[in-house]
Amino acid sequence: MKRKIGKLVLGLLFMVASFAVTAKVSAESINYQALKYGTQQTSMASNYYVKPANVTANGDQYLVTMTIHTSTQLGEWPVTVLSINGQGPANVSKTKSASGYDYSYAFQTADLSQTISSSISIDVPKVYTANHDISFKFDTSNLPALNSTASSATTASSSSAVASSASQSSASSQSVASSSSSQSSSASNSVASSSSQKVAAKTTSDKVTKKQNAQIAALNRKNKQTQTAIVTGGSVAVVILAVAAYFFTKRK
Repeated sequence: MKRKIGKLVLGLLFMVASFAVTAKVSAESINYQALKYGTQQTSMASNYYVKPANVTANGDQYLVTMTIHTSTQLGEWPVTVLSINGQGPANVSKTKSASGYDYSYAFQTADLSQTISSSISIDVPKVYTANHDISFKFDTSNLPALNSTASSATTASSSSAVASSASQSSASSQSVASSSSSQSSSASNSVASSSSQKVAAKTTSDKVTKKQNAQIAALNRKNKQTQTAIVTGGSVAVVILAVAAYFFTKRK
């Protein structure tokens, strides 16, 4: 029993190790520029951004981790990231040191060759409070490679989805055409069926009427026969009574 448990544990450890090797990611320290939003001019906030940034390639996305460092004279974490590359900041952490305050955060993107935009809030009590937009331009010369297999799979999946959509559209068109043809045929059949039903109904009605008339005629004949029998029987009874009365009187 113990040997079986030991083998099971070793097997699980082997699977975890294999997964760790397969899921291995690469990271690089990448330099970048902090620019005034929409320009190629250096932003006044550039001095607060720690360089380089840490860029990790994980699958088909880059995970970029950046840090804002401010001195103690500006207060506790005076800069807050509101959005980065159209998304909220991830993995936010705040640390304090002898030299000041560090605000670290991360974001994901599949393309670091484009300009990355961000919105930040600056709040220095009793001195300055405002929101600003800022842009970043990253040095892509030493970027770690993305997982091309995952990218290809994504592209293939997109192509498959487009093909599937086209197929569904074609099938839908055929379905509409078939439905229209079916409806037209159904309408014609309905008209023909309606006419047939009317003819059949009229024929049935005539048959019923004739049958009813025949039944009425037969009933009338039976009634007449009954009446005739009653009249005839009554006359015979009268004759019999008369004869019986005659013989009874004669015997007396």
